[in-house]
Amino acid sequence: MALVVSGAPGAQAAAAGEVAPYQAEILRQAPTLTTTTTGQEDPGYLLTTPGVGMGSNGGAAIYDNSGELVWFSEGNYSNLKEITFQGEPALAMLRGGGQAVVLDSSYTEVASFGMDGYDADFHALAFNEDGSRALLAAYNPVSYDLSPWGGPADAQVVDAVVQEVDTQTGEVTFEWHGLDHIPVDETNQPLTEEGVDYLHANSLAYDSDGNILMSARHTSAVYKIDIATGDIIWRFGGENSDFTFADPAAMPSYQHDATRLPDGRLAVFDNGVGRSPQASRGAVWEIDEQAMTADLVLDLQPQEPVFAEVTGSSQPTTNGNQLVNFGNTGRLVEFSGSEPVFTATFASTSTYKAERSTDWVGTPATAPDVAWTEAAGDGSRDLYMSWNGATEVDAWRIEARDADADADADAAGGGSFETVATVDRTGFETGAEVAVPQDADILRVSALDDAGHVLSARTLTDGVTATIGE
Repeated sequence: MALVVSGAPGAQAAAAGEVAPYQAEILRQAPTLTTTTTGQEDPGYLLTTPGVGMGSNGGAAIYDNSGELVWFSEGNYSNLKEITFQGEPALAMLRGGGQAVVLDSSYTEVASFGMDGYDADFHALAFNEDGSRALLAAYNPVSYDLSPWGGPADAQVVDAVVQEVDTQTGEVTFEWHGLDHIPVDETNQPLTEEGVDYLHANSLAYDSDGNILMSARHTSAVYKIDIATGDIIWRFGGENSDFTFADPAAMPSYQHDATRLPDGRLAVFDNGVGRSPQASRGAVWEIDEQAMTADLVLDLQPQEPVFAEVTGSSQPTTNGNQLVNFGNTGRLVEFSGSEPVFTATFASTSTYKAERSTDWVGTPATAPDVAWTEAAGDGSRDLYMSWNGATEVDAWRIEARDADADADADAAGGGSFETVATVDRTGFETGAEVAVPQDADILRVSALDDAGHVLSARTLTDGVTATIGE
């Protein structure tokens, strides 16, 4: 750790050094991510929701390519993504309870919305280009007669409900019900049970023409839905596919996360549950919507096949790579063409989906967190500095102040502060042993950007130990 130390007037400058990690509470909450880089991976942050549905270890988390935590918010979240909202970069995600939330660059909630009449399910959240509208889905059990297929006359069939919502007013601008457009016997699930989730809609996306792409795991098909009429424009895969596949064996199987790429190709995370041997992949098809043909052009798998029975995603990155999240395995692999160039693995959990940020800059509204020890005999203190979500911190400046500073200076937050150390940021939490003049009872810790400008600061009074994460 590089340190620049200058003593207060009349005090001898003392050496400063690294100290054992304090481990901020947030670091103890956030899952560990291990990465392998090659230099060909996209430089954007990894946007994840590790531990969704797994209790206290769940949350929304941003990591850099070294696996270092950037931001963590504990809770039941899914579908963390960077969007444009009111002309500015923002984060959006689904929060447990069926609400979508939007956070600005200070991580302040600036919008929340849900579905009208339904609780939004955690599977799907998509935004149009300017963030003014969003797509949400709900699972809605309804009574249904399955006796024509040997099932109960009073069965419960789970309908897929899709709504487009105005993100600022909450107004529903479009509503769609799967049972109105997709026959129940299109499912690959048995229709002889008392309850059937016949579609299991697990992703929504706006297509390049503004219509909707919906992935349905339980029909092994992606549907293009006309956002004006609700009609099915085409089925991609499944028993009633409108596309002819160059290789029928390469059709999607219990897939997840269908997305139109910028070049017009269709990307899908294909779980591969119905294939033998079972292996998951990020599949990319060249599709011709005039001839209605589909040609698999990328079959993105690591050298050793990975099988993700549930969840997963395959999303493009800004530099043209494809980030494939192998669902419940906890493994992410980024591909340049068909070549793996980056891997990331959660130690004991997984993320529902994963995306890359494009130009995210976070400057939290809260002040930095600081913990410090009582003064040692030589006046030194161990300091631990952290600022959850900050992306621009380059260094930390520690200043001390004489105990005899006048009351007016105290009230103004100024006074005779003297810089005793400037410490390079070393990660989510930076620790350092700092020599402090013995007659100083106030410390000020400032987060600095790479130009030395103060981004935010926290002032600590002697005898008070601040706990990181409070």
